Amino acid sequence: MMDNPMDQPRPPSMALIRQLITEYIIFPLGSDLIRKRHPEHTMSFLFYGPAGTGKTQIVRAVATETRSILYDISPMVIKDCFNAEKKDGEKMVAMVMVAAKKYGPSVIYIDECEKVFPGKKKKKKGEKKQKKKVNDPNNPARIKKALMKWRAKWLNDETNITIIGCTSEPQEGSKKDFKKFFKHSIYFPFPDYTTRRLMWRTFIETQANTTLL
Repeated sequence: MMDNPMDQPRPPSMALIRQLITEYIIFPLGSDLIRKRHPEHTMSFLFYGPAGTGKTQIVRAVATETRSILYDISPMVIKDCFNAEKKDGEKMVAMVMVAAKKYGPSVIYIDECEKVFPGKKKKKKGEKKQKKKVNDPNNPARIKKALMKWRAKWLNDETNITIIGCTSEPQEGSKKDFKKFFKHSIYFPFPDYTTRRLMWRTFIETQANTTLL
């Protein structure tokens, strides 16, 4: 397993990615026996890599294989939601966590998580510093504090919850927050030759059968 997010010597193969996800996410999340025998299993992961490499597809596959309920709290999903009061963002995260605990196994999905854990942008010369309000309903970072709090409080062997964040722009996020919130990370490269060949072969065979029908 990768211990240092975004610090890998070379891109992993798709076979290795499938193995890591199966051993560290699917097995513990889908089996009470495995989770009890391996209490050190990880409950928060960061998937990062170029757009279109299958990060979101893998998240949905994990939820399907483990028969988990998928809670999507990505910035695009929660935009303009729960914004009537100052702490509505915190209430939303709390409700998701309570539901995830009660109806586990559960997967909490955060796409574009670099917006929830933004990095500090360097101010250009002559540019005035513009600070976004954390409680702004259009600012995804408004749920960061609540996520940190509930992750520390409720992610354990009894709750059976796994949080998966995805990003195609990890450089825009805070590396410090990523390491603090996500226990491990997995890099998703573009498919290698063997994987592309298998995908094209499957696609061509499927299309050929469809045409014949």
